[in-house]
Amino acid sequence: MVTSRKSRARPEPTEAPGLRERNKQEKLERIQQAARELFAKKGFAETTTREIAERAGVGTGTLFLYARTKEELLMLVLSERVEAVQEERFRTLPREAPLLKQLLHVFEGFFTFYAKEPKLARMFIRELLFLEPAPAGERLQLERTFAARLAELVAAARERGEVAPDVDLETAGFNLFALYITTLLGWLSGALGPGESWRVALERALALQLRGFGPGEPPTSKSNRRKS
Repeated sequence: MVTSRKSRARPEPTEAPGLRERNKQEKLERIQQAARELFAKKGFAETTTREIAERAGVGTGTLFLYARTKEELLMLVLSERVEAVQEERFRTLPREAPLLKQLLHVFEGFFTFYAKEPKLARMFIRELLFLEPAPAGERLQLERTFAARLAELVAAARERGEVAPDVDLETAGFNLFALYITTLLGWLSGALGPGESWRVALERALALQLRGFGPGEPPTSKSNRRKS
């Protein structure tokens, strides 16, 4: 029996799984770096996916394996870093501190992070707040997870007697996140001033919200005082 030339040919070498994963991770990091630099230099609207691919040293087809749109590229640029900030802030939380101090500790990490690259942060927040439904999924998940973790802080404070027992935790988490994001938008826009101007505004807003949460007695009206 004669063996065909094709059957005698050696199989093409394939990348080991570990090497393949390292190559994918390296490409991802190059894409993230290229997108971050171009967004900061040219702005989100003026940057094209082709420019990002060229700067990262990959083809546009490869780029689209990692992100289908520029909005998704924004998530690639900052979502992991934002998640890392969140993890660090909750890991280093002062567990015995009052709720207000805990909240300020968590939020401070994000303001410090965004202060390092304010131009990119403004683009990130502006674009992600108004994403189309499809690419918005990951951003919405980030927001829901963050609000849920804030709600857990309220639950722990309720156990300590700082918060009224009838406070709805999901609503509380959403309200706290809304105060944070509103203050962040005001700070990034310059409306609150430079530096740590956000701190006073956010602390006042949180204190007012928490006072509404508190188990204090309802105010006595003048008419009730006269009757007594």
